[in-house]
Amino acid sequence: MTYLGAFSATAMAGIIWYVQLVHYPLFAHVGADTWFIYHADHERRTGWVVAPLMVVELGSAAAIVIV
Repeated sequence: MTYLGAFSATAMAGIIWYVQLVHYPLFAHVGADTWFIYHADHERRTGWVVAPLMVVELGSAAAIVIV
C-alpha cells in the first residue's frame, strides 16, 4: 500500500508543479469577459485529474494508519 501512496503523492506533486509553472501564469491572458467561464472549466477539468489521485492518497494514508 505504501507504493500506491508514494505513486499518488509523486503524481500529485508533478501536477502541482505543472499547474504552478505553466497553467496559472496563463490565467493572465484570459480576458475579464471570459474569466469566469475559463475558471469554471479549469476547476472542472482539473478535478477529473486530481480527485482520483486524492482518493488514492487518502486510502493509502488510512491503510498506513490502520495497519
